[in-house]
Amino acid sequence: MTFGELAGLIAAIAFLILVVFLCILVNQLSKTMKETNHSISLLTRDMDNLSKEVEEVLGNTNSLLEDINKKSNKLNPAVQAVADVSQSVVDINDHLHTMVDKANAQREKNKLGISLLKSAGKAAIIGAVGRYRTHRANKKGVNSNE
Repeated sequence: MTFGELAGLIAAIAFLILVVFLCILVNQLSKTMKETNHSISLLTRDMDNLSKEVEEVLGNTNSLLEDINKKSNKLNPAVQAVADVSQSVVDINDHLHTMVDKANAQREKNKLGISLLKSAGKAAIIGAVGRYRTHRANKKGVNSNE
């Protein structure tokens, strides 16, 4: 065997090994592509089913939203009436506080007047007692001079 034949034999063996590895690689790639195609078909089918369900849910949601809007519009006058009643209660409460403050001020004023009347009454009584004692003392003095 010559050196050229030996080189050709080595090249042929290397080419044969390369072809075997390429066959294995193409076979694995083919399996991977089949699995990928199968997964994509499953995903497509699942997405179709899911999109149908989502459409149904969105339709129901729109119906519910319309119903809620209608009922909300019907409730608006009631809510406004409650707000008006609430404001009236606040106004009444403010007026009651004002009346209570005025009544307390009047009571304090009356207490001061009663206190002055009591002081004046005490002074009048003390003065009357003093005058009575003076009168009696004068009367006794007149009786003892006789």
